[in-house]
Amino acid sequence: MIIVIGWLYVTVLVAASEASLVAGIISFLFYGALPCGLILYFAGSRVRRERRAFREQQRLAASSQPDQAGHAPGNAVATEGEVALAVGEGAGATAEDPGDAGRR
Repeated sequence: MIIVIGWLYVTVLVAASEASLVAGIISFLFYGALPCGLILYFAGSRVRRERRAFREQQRLAASSQPDQAGHAPGNAVATEGEVALAVGEGAGATAEDPGDAGRR
């Protein structure tokens, strides 16, 4: 970080010594702000990657813990291809076709 501050100081002095304001702004942007921005972005990529992995671990740990009632976590909504058994259908009902229970 101290190197970035030092480099920005140097580029501000170089930009101030330019002949025109436009040349000073352009030299500061291309010699100072852009390279420092890239350096800080690449230096922070490891931290971003570790933060992302930590959030993923926290999400997985939270999804594997039972809820307050002690039930295992899971999807309460039947997915496509699954048919939820209706309450009171009895042992004759199957998951494939709960309506066939009365015809057997």
